[in-house]
Amino acid sequence: MPKEVTNEELARMIAGGFDDMGNRFEATASKADFLSIKTKLSEQDQHFKHLDGRLDHLDARMGRMEADLHEIKGNIVYKFEFEDLAERVKYIESKLGIESGK
Repeated sequence: MPKEVTNEELARMIAGGFDDMGNRFEATASKADFLSIKTKLSEQDQHFKHLDGRLDHLDARMGRMEADLHEIKGNIVYKFEFEDLAERVKYIESKLGIESGK
């Protein structure tokens, strides 16, 4: 039959487990390690903020380029339309007996 454990013995066992875990934790990770990690994370955070600013700048430039392209597309005469018009003018000139300026 298993031995009954009193509350005091159970508390001592739990406290011993916590102490053991604390000792293991201190052995694997020192305060300097955490400060080093914190410094590296801070540097990475600054790097990401810089990249975020650059991405915002690129996004604004792309927006301006899209607006310019939209404006240009509104003023374009496509090649097939121009060739069609040139043929029609040539036909009218020949019917009216007008010599082409070319």
